[in-house]
Amino acid sequence: MKIALGNRRQLLLWGGLAVVLVLALVRMQNRPEAAPTPTPGRVRVKTSGEEEQPPVSRPRTGREEKKVSPDEVPIFTTKELNSPQSRPAPGGRNIFDFRVPTPIPPPTPTPAPPPPPVCGDPRFEGPCPPPPPTPTPPPPEISFKFMGTLGARESPIAVLSQAGEVINAREGDVVFSRFILRKINYESIDVGFVGRDPKDTRRVGLTP
Repeated sequence: MKIALGNRRQLLLWGGLAVVLVLALVRMQNRPEAAPTPTPGRVRVKTSGEEEQPPVSRPRTGREEKKVSPDEVPIFTTKELNSPQSRPAPGGRNIFDFRVPTPIPPPTPTPAPPPPPVCGDPRFEGPCPPPPPTPTPPPPEISFKFMGTLGARESPIAVLSQAGEVINAREGDVVFSRFILRKINYESIDVGFVGRDPKDTRRVGLTP
């Protein structure tokens, strides 16, 4: 009889322990899991002989992320394109304005300064300058033709013709009252002018 009572007590004890174990397991499953703590920076393994240093934490910026609701976002329409805020500043251009920009007028040209006053003008100061020298008139136009040569090569004679008049002339002769025969060449003559510089000459070719 004693053996039966001991077995019964043991069964009750084991049954009570089983109930407590089941309740503990159920409570542990219903317990919320703790979020893992992020490790800031790099984990350093402590070696023998080194003192333990506190982990380096990242500096806080003090700016918190603000969540914006879709209802708080303003609606942008084409009316805002014509608002004063959308107009470009002076000297700029609105990229949403498809109209041809007004061309910038060219700068006003600076007028040329007036010419200085001349002698006889009331604004002219000082004595009048001397008049410029009279320009030398141009030489007369050569109106005769060179027809050819006669005589020896050492002392040639030029045959000249003007208005149906034909004359023969040597070097140094005055012909037709206004010209001087300076030199007789093989197919041309050098003609000077009476009363002018001897170096002022014109070459007349042979008339074909």
